Amino acid sequence: MFKVIAVDDEQNALNRFERLITGDNRLQLLKTFTKAADAIEFAKTNTVDIAFLDIEMPEMTGLELAEILMDSNPYLEVVFVTAYNQYALDAFRAHATGYLLKPLSTDDFSKQIDMMEKKLNKTPVVSDDRLVITCFGSFSIRKGSDNEPLRFRTSKAEELLAYLVQNEGRARVKDSILDTLWPDADLDKAANNFRVTCTYIRSTLVDFGYTDVLVRDHDDYSINTARISCDYIDFRNKFASPDTLSLADIEYLVGLYKGPYLENRFYDWAEETKGWLESRYIQLLYKAGELYTEAGRTDAAIDSYESVLRVDLYEEEAFRRIIKLKQQKLPPAAIRDYYNKYSESLNKEYGLDPSHDIKEMMRSILA
Repeated sequence: MFKVIAVDDEQNALNRFERLITGDNRLQLLKTFTKAADAIEFAKTNTVDIAFLDIEMPEMTGLELAEILMDSNPYLEVVFVTAYNQYALDAFRAHATGYLLKPLSTDDFSKQIDMMEKKLNKTPVVSDDRLVITCFGSFSIRKGSDNEPLRFRTSKAEELLAYLVQNEGRARVKDSILDTLWPDADLDKAANNFRVTCTYIRSTLVDFGYTDVLVRDHDDYSINTARISCDYIDFRNKFASPDTLSLADIEYLVGLYKGPYLENRFYDWAEETKGWLESRYIQLLYKAGELYTEAGRTDAAIDSYESVLRVDLYEEEAFRRIIKLKQQKLPPAAIRDYYNKYSESLNKEYGLDPSHDIKEMMRSILA
């Protein structure tokens, strides 16, 4: 049953609304209002699914009222009601769900509710499969059942979902989200963009059968982590000091890190997390190299340290350890070739030569 309010400055029109709404067992009429301000106050503390709004009202137009109501509740469905059809374009620009002309007929009203019922009660395509979100390497969002990718209508919709995923289920208040994702927009424009973006996310998720991933509690928004599988969240949950992890745990965590966090997504809010994850990944690789070395698995240890260099060529400690291990199995000529290739890569990547300490180490080895 959908919870409904109606706003119209004419009491007779509201009486007509009340008869139509109470005559439809799919609707629960919460309250009617002749003043927009009263409707705004009511909506702040009550859950409303559908608002029927007259457009022409003296203190505030229905279009203005819809913007305020949808700003506080992006999930609100709005149906405009008016005696004039020239407002249709403005209504749909305001992201209205429907548009009814006065005098209201029972048939038109019922058809509008039929349409909204199909939209709001859309049968999920997926039942228990979690949404699979990959954050390491190429960012992707896929259905859990068949790996089909979800394509969002705008890049901002994808960014908002990624931002909520980074917060690992912790709620973020709407104003904080606006400041983070729309820092240069004025408040009204940012709020409208946020409302539209939430609508895009919700419609895309619903189309794929995920009705409970994006969570709203008044002005707080979060991701339902029970309904997603995410490499980033798994990494965060399982990561501890490398000294306390078993080799199997370290191998699992290293395997999750398929590439930089949110690679090719240039989000300012993600940069600190990206740096933190990269540094932890390097710590894990060093520890894996040590454990492989202790177990006599020289090739695996070298691979771990070379993975460090793939992240940062100027990690000199990783290079030192590689050379030490390679000395156990390679002749000096092969060591020299490896060093020369490293030096060339360092110069190409950073325009730098190996440090004085590295040069001295190689001189002593190759003397």
